[in-house]
Formats: sequence, structure tokens, C-alpha cells
Amino acid sequence: MNLQNLSHYFIFLNHLQELDKSLDKKKMLLLNNLKNNRVRITNFMLVTSLYNDFDFKSHFRLNRNSVEVLMCKVRPFYISVDKIGRPKIDFEKATLMTIWYMSNTETFRQVGDRFGLSRGLSCRTIHKYIRAISKLMDDFIIWPRGSAETETVQNFKNLRINYMPNTVGCIDGCHIRIHSPKDKRSDYTNRKMYQSIVLLAVCNAQLEFTYIFSGWPGSSHDARVFKNSSLGNTLLNNPQEIISKELHILGDSAFPLLDNLMVPYKATHILSESEKLFIRRLSSTRVVIEQAFGLLLGRFRRLKSLEAKSIEMMSLNVTAACVLHNLTLKNNDIMEIVDSGQDFLNEEICQDFGGSTAAIQRQGINKRNDLTSWFYEN
Repeated sequence: MNLQNLSHYFIFLNHLQELDKSLDKKKMLLLNNLKNNRVRITNFMLVTSLYNDFDFKSHFRLNRNSVEVLMCKVRPFYISVDKIGRPKIDFEKATLMTIWYMSNTETFRQVGDRFGLSRGLSCRTIHKYIRAISKLMDDFIIWPRGSAETETVQNFKNLRINYMPNTVGCIDGCHIRIHSPKDKRSDYTNRKMYQSIVLLAVCNAQLEFTYIFSGWPGSSHDARVFKNSSLGNTLLNNPQEIISKELHILGDSAFPLLDNLMVPYKATHILSESEKLFIRRLSSTRVVIEQAFGLLLGRFRRLKSLEAKSIEMMSLNVTAACVLHNLTLKNNDIMEIVDSGQDFLNEEICQDFGGSTAAIQRQGINKRNDLTSWFYEN
């Protein structure tokens, strides 16, 4: 090999080395891009549009018509503010993502991955949407007044033959399991030794909630939850503000006997036949609130175990679920009632609420005795 060919050979080797170095740099850039841009699902919104009606409701627990109604109602409260460095989320995607979160038990990471978003962005979007839904409470959870009160009483009358007359609602509560902050676990640990918040609610014969009160610690006695609710305070002090004198709400032994709140007799082993008949009629009518809870917790499986950074956010989750519950019922979006698996409030309470309330309780005793006699004679 002459010197000229040898020179060309070394030049070619140098060229190969530089090319190899260039390829290594490109490989490194490609790897860095892959690390910075994580692989995500990008076509799930397309998949949802291809679901038939049955599959859509199976996954989202709402039918498409209910979702459209929700979007129309929420849109004025869901104001999207553009922030530098944060992508704007499509409103339809935010809606479906929030409904998916409420209807399933997936984590924010799993929900975000499904909808092609980061964990943090999905968390912020869902919380923002839940706050917007909660603002609709006064539009969907409405206490019956005027003609609505009369219609509610009639609906209870039409519910079954052995109905409880003059019923305007049924009240009960249940424990919603939560992951409480470490420094507050003792406050939220209930009698079953797990952390929870209390949902106190009243419903009508159509299983629609007409009043809710959520967020009180699970360790609190049932009497304290009722007394601290706006409904309990009104019934104890000025019931005619919200309910006619001859009407009443039905509760169990966890609630005080008042003129406008009928509860069963206690000590069932020594009751007369007329008193047992009263309990049967009250219980057969009051079962609607347990059915309402079963439907709520069966549809929105997120309520079987809530986890958030604050109790306020957990309470908003419950409020949003109750709003969605009423929205679906008003839209004839029905689901099969299932056993909720949650604890209802069934502790007996000390019914001594003070001197001024004692008179109301005596009125309640007289009213219950009159109803008992009327049932037995008729």
C-alpha cells in the first residue's frame, strides 16, 4: 500500500469515528426525549365515543344524556383560567375524567394515565370539577315547600299500602370510610374502629335527597351530628320554618322523638301490639333512605373509601356524589339498588336536649301515641 492510499485510509477511519460519535449523541438525545416525554394513552376519548350505551353506562355509571345535562349545568361554574406552563384541559375530557374518578376506585395516577395526563394535572382538574359540581347543590338538593311538600306527602302515600301518613321525608346517616390525616385519626375513628366522616341525609319517596350534611367526624355521637346540622337545629328550635305542624320526618332510634320527627318505640320486648304495628309501618316507609344510600354508594364507588389531603375535599366529594345522584334520578337514569356495605347510624341517643326542647319532645310523644292508636283502630 502506497502512502497516498494509506493517507486516504486514515482519513476514512477518522470519518467513521466522528460519525459514530455523532450517532451516540443522537441516541442520547433520543433517550432524554423519551425520559422527558412519557408514553401515555392518547386515544381514550376516542374509545369512549365508540362505546355503545350499555358499555358507556357500565364504565361511567351515568348514561350519555345525564353527562350532557351535567356539562350544561357545570359549565358556568367551571371557568378555565390559562396559566403559563400549564396545558388547558378540554371541558368534555375534564367531565368524563371526573365522572370516571367518582364511579371507580382508581388512583389519580391511574386516571391521569388513562386520559393522557400527569398525576398532578389530573388531580387538580378533578378537584376543580368536583368543586364546581358542589356549587349545584341548591339546584338539585331541594327541601320540599308549598306544593312540593304536598306532592311529597302524596308520593309517600302511593308508595305502599301500609304507609306512614303525613310523611315528608326519611332521615338516616352512614359512615363514609376515609383515609384521615395522621394527626386526626382518633377524631375520625368510629365505633367500628375505622376512620370515617358522617353523611346525614333526608330523602323522599323517589330516593332523591332533599337534605344532606356531610363531613362531621365519625367518632362523634349521632345526637351531636344531628344537633349540629342546620336541619336538627331548625327542628329543635323553630320547626315551622321548614315543615308544616301536622307533617313529620321518619327516623330510627338514633334520633330524638320530636313533634315533626317520628322514631320507633324502644324496648321492643315489652311493647303492645299497637306499638309493634306502629314500628312496622314506620320501618316499612323509612326503608327508602337505606335504599337511597345503597343506590348512591353502589353507583359512586369512590365513596367506599375516600382519600384526599383535606377533610373539606372529602366532604365535597360526598356532596358532589349526592348532587349527581339526584341529577341521574331526575333524568330517569336508573341503576339497580345494591347493598352499600356501609354502616348506618343506629346508636340510641340520650334524648335530653334541654328544657325548651323537652316540650317539643312531649308533643312528639303525644303525636306518636295518637298515631299508634289510629293505626290499631283502623
